[in-house]
Amino acid sequence: MLYTKDCDRRDQSENGGWHCAITCFQKTVYFPEKPEKKRFFARLQAGEWEPGTFHNIERLVDDRTTFIDIGGWIGVTPYWAAQIAHNVIAVEPDPVCFDVLTQMRAGNAGQVELINAALSEDESLVLHSVGGGFGSSENSALIADETGMAITANTVTIPVLQAMAKTDRLCFKVDIEGYEHQTLDQFRAIDRKRTAGVLLAVHPQILAMLSGPATLRVLRTVAATIRLVRSFSGFRLENRSAIWRALRKSIARREVRASTCSSSRNNAFPLKQSASHALR
Repeated sequence: MLYTKDCDRRDQSENGGWHCAITCFQKTVYFPEKPEKKRFFARLQAGEWEPGTFHNIERLVDDRTTFIDIGGWIGVTPYWAAQIAHNVIAVEPDPVCFDVLTQMRAGNAGQVELINAALSEDESLVLHSVGGGFGSSENSALIADETGMAITANTVTIPVLQAMAKTDRLCFKVDIEGYEHQTLDQFRAIDRKRTAGVLLAVHPQILAMLSGPATLRVLRTVAATIRLVRSFSGFRLENRSAIWRALRKSIARREVRASTCSSSRNNAFPLKQSASHALR
């Protein structure tokens, strides 16, 4: 189904614009008109984009849960999850994506609080364009494209987000394009008693692209991935072999994505890669 012809539309009363209605996995999300995203929206509506992510959200989130989505991008997961969660906190530093998230709030169901910031304990973080401009899902604090575009983003921490939650029960999704390897103290701060699960996108391929001899890059990527997994001590990694398969792919082809984890307390922490991981 092509986005420009086949999606349902409805008026967004707040600004007179039009929204495209995309239904995936029995829930409908309304997006601003974005012709440049038509192929993505076709994949989303066909259920081809990260089905494991929606499955894990559905099994970890309920009406007693605050879903904290760090890396909300253009609103797919926060506004989908808002239909089953008590409330959602969506964190997004990219100014173009944050504008889309803001436009979507009036046209979608659920309670979604938006924070224009990056996850970091530093006072600010430089975010680089990757893929020819902001608005991409790949913008990163670690790598940059040839445009040289960059912004200085405000930051927020896990303790602050947990204090903002409206429920005792939490579920996190973290997709921050490689910077997950730099925020281990933030992951250690996740409240294990309150957290039902964590969906974590892992990007070892970004570390594999950084400078240095090939052998050094491989060793650095493996060591960083081990440290990342250890930062979730107290959670249990589901499908343990998936993260190592992803790591091998990233070293061989410079691309990858995810798995799932859970804790002995029934806390689920899914790791999300190009596929999907989980920890509990």
